[in-house]
Amino acid sequence: MYSIDEKIQASLLNLMKEKPLDKITIISIADNSNVDRTIVYQKYRDKFAILQVIEDNILNGLDNTTEDTYQLESQKFVSETQILRILEAVNENRETISILLSENGDPRFYEYFVKFLVDKGLKIIDNDPQFNGLDARQKELLVQYLSSALLGLVKYWLLHPEMSAEELNNFFENLFRNGINSFTEQ
Repeated sequence: MYSIDEKIQASLLNLMKEKPLDKITIISIADNSNVDRTIVYQKYRDKFAILQVIEDNILNGLDNTTEDTYQLESQKFVSETQILRILEAVNENRETISILLSENGDPRFYEYFVKFLVDKGLKIIDNDPQFNGLDARQKELLVQYLSSALLGLVKYWLLHPEMSAEELNNFFENLFRNGINSFTEQ
């Protein structure tokens, strides 16, 4: 059985599949969720508050999957599994993330998602001695580039669910480690 909050949030997401956020009202959310609109207003000040809760839940879920893994024997952070764990969490929330990144979605979520990837990427690069030769600006540029590339791949993947998280992770890892030429060399 779904809670009232879950019904309201699911209703907003269902409506966002059909129309942009600016065309959705609290009344339509209440009607679609079969929750009295006074209850909706008691719980949320407006539709943006509902959306914020949905987005926070997604980003918090992604954040919880990326706890640093530290290997005692090598005294290194294992960053390779972090991307896979993020992709697996994205896959678990595929439908919601697809809606949030869609034409009817929230442009702020795109920015939040990129910021999340950048923050995680900087942490990984700062903890990896192979990047010690880069200055702070170079690290930031590298992370921006990689985060944008990963987000582009995730957006493609959301439209092509037949690809597994592992396949996408392997593609990204190969691209990161070996560059574009690794796909064109014979």
